[in-house]
Amino acid sequence: MVRRHEPQLPAAPPPPRDDGARAGHLPHRQGRCDPPSHGRGPDRSRSRRSPARRACAGPLRADAGARVSQAERLTRASEILIELFRSPVPTHFFQTLGDRAGEAVPSHYLAVCLQDPEKSGYLVHSLASVDEASPAQRVFSLDEGLPGRAMSTGKPYLVDELMAEDGVDDLEGVLAAAGLRAVLVVPIRRGLEMLGALLFAARPPIRYGDDDLQIAQLLASGLSAALETSLAYQGASDERSTLGAVLASTADAVLMQNPAGLILLANAAVRPMLGLAPESITGRPLLEAIDYAPLRDLFVAGREGISDLPLPDGRIAQASLVRVTTPFGEPVGVAVILRDITLLKNMEQMKNDFVNTVSHDLKGPITVICGLADLMRMAGPGHPALVERCQGIRDTAQHMADLVTGLLDIGKIEAGLDSAREPVDLVATIGEALRMVKPRAEPKNIELLVELPDEAIVSAVGIRLRQALINLIDNGVKYTPAGGRVTVVAARSVLADGGEMVTVRVTDTGIGIAAKDLSHVFDKFYRVKSRATRDIAGTGLGLAITRTIVEACGGRIRVDSVEGSGTTFTLELPLARS
Repeated sequence: MVRRHEPQLPAAPPPPRDDGARAGHLPHRQGRCDPPSHGRGPDRSRSRRSPARRACAGPLRADAGARVSQAERLTRASEILIELFRSPVPTHFFQTLGDRAGEAVPSHYLAVCLQDPEKSGYLVHSLASVDEASPAQRVFSLDEGLPGRAMSTGKPYLVDELMAEDGVDDLEGVLAAAGLRAVLVVPIRRGLEMLGALLFAARPPIRYGDDDLQIAQLLASGLSAALETSLAYQGASDERSTLGAVLASTADAVLMQNPAGLILLANAAVRPMLGLAPESITGRPLLEAIDYAPLRDLFVAGREGISDLPLPDGRIAQASLVRVTTPFGEPVGVAVILRDITLLKNMEQMKNDFVNTVSHDLKGPITVICGLADLMRMAGPGHPALVERCQGIRDTAQHMADLVTGLLDIGKIEAGLDSAREPVDLVATIGEALRMVKPRAEPKNIELLVELPDEAIVSAVGIRLRQALINLIDNGVKYTPAGGRVTVVAARSVLADGGEMVTVRVTDTGIGIAAKDLSHVFDKFYRVKSRATRDIAGTGLGLAITRTIVEACGGRIRVDSVEGSGTTFTLELPLARS
């Protein structure tokens, strides 16, 4: 027979101390020790082996002459909770409870009952037990035993007298057969989720009351928090292991610097690509660990984006610099990813050489065709159809000439054969570009607006920079319906390294660009194909030339657009240092 009472009823008065009882076997321990009494006399020593563990941890006992106060038991429980969080490893939690829970809640047997992954039952893990109490190593269903009922109802259970007779659940039967009579079970929950239960059991004369319940619930809450911490720690550890495996297997070199300038991370690919040992540079200041100036300058500048970086052995790497932040936007550092693109660069150079050669060879014949078409058209009165065909030949030849000129311009800029860069007044250059485009804007009644700083000097080839600006402004005029607007805004800003840059935005109110086309607008010969663009002339090289010019000036360009709502091209150029 099992007698229960509600947790709020007062506990029975403490019976006399039974010095004959002994503590049960504890996991991972050899031997036993005599349990301390429930009370503490003035001569009782509180010495410890270490700050984390008492000299002899065992069940509390009732004493006829003295009783440990609830405040003292709460203090012991607090010490146990502190000890739980000294390590995120679950075995440490269970060992700590097995070793020390008896200091706060009198017991001869202690078990943690945890639900299985399917939440259909629970397993009993004995933490401190007497030899005779060995529950079956099986999954108990949630309708079996006091722990199952505590998990199902979310309520604690206190039992005064557990009897070993027929009809008693398997778990209680084993405990009763071992002479354990008093039982205290408290659920372990994480928010609304039930994790399991803590089970305390003791031999007579110990009986559990509300004070024991309060402390047991405190320990259960602490164990729940510790398990939650362990889960988070394990998740972070798994993510760290996965990240480490990915970084170790990638052929791209990855380096990361924290806000203090220390190298947080360097993967194995750093060694073959940069000749640096990852283990020797991690944790050191960037300026001290890396003496390769181009890479160091990339970190110091701190400008997000993609650029080409020459490697010490002559190869070329694509360098991607990104700022790393937490999900809450807090800065973690700056990462640079290096990918060897030497082969791609060589293939691109071969292609460019071929295109430049063919373009140069075509320029002469195309010029001759244009001239002959003009002569035939101007030779005198002729059949109108002949004149129209001559004009068609002339227009086609001129289009081919524009293509060839554009290709030769790109090849010249990429090869570094263009004129030398010099300080250029960007404000004046924007004004010149607007004046040259204005005649094409007036017939469509397109308004040209401008907002410029007083001065902005950049290092560039003046004629090329003007060509790039004309391309962008003219593009806005071409793709903006009559009565629209094209706005040019330039503004200066300060970089992280103390330098300055100027940002130029060319915004139109035109037809916009579809999302699928945005990543291709700077490709050679790429033109957006739609009904709205079908009748607009162009070679598909203007934006490719513009990007080449901007990058040759040490800048970068990007595009933002929503189809039907206009387009914005943004140029970022470093200002010339005085």
